[in-house]
Parts: sequence; structure tokens; C-alpha cells
Amino acid sequence: MSRPVVMAVLAAVLALVGLTAIWLVFVPQPPITPAPAPKTSDDRRQRMENFFGGDPDRSVRGGQEMKPRW
Repeated sequence: MSRPVVMAVLAAVLALVGLTAIWLVFVPQPPITPAPAPKTSDDRRQRMENFFGGDPDRSVRGGQEMKPRW
């Protein structure tokens, strides 16, 4: 490679490194917010029952026999 090409590549690399360093140093970081309070076990249990509980008005005892679809 010729000398001007090497100098241009070196200048581009140095500019990229310099801009990255400036960005890492001077970009303001967002403020750290406190973590939300953990949910109590009762809240988690109630939420789980609501999600997995199904329809309480539907009777599933002694339901229809499942047949394969061939």
C-alpha cells in the first residue's frame, strides 16, 4: 500500500478510537432508580392462580373422552 493510503487508514482508526473514548466519557448516564419492592408471596400466589386457574364456571370433571385425529 502506498504511504497516503496508510496515513488515511491510520487517521480514520485514530478518529474512531478518539470519538469512542469521548462518547464513553462524556455521554451522561441515566440516573439509577431504586429497584421496585419485591412482591409478597401472597401477591405472587394470587397472580399465579388468576393466570393458571382457568374458568371457574366451567365443569371439567368427567369430561369428554379425547380421540386422536388420524
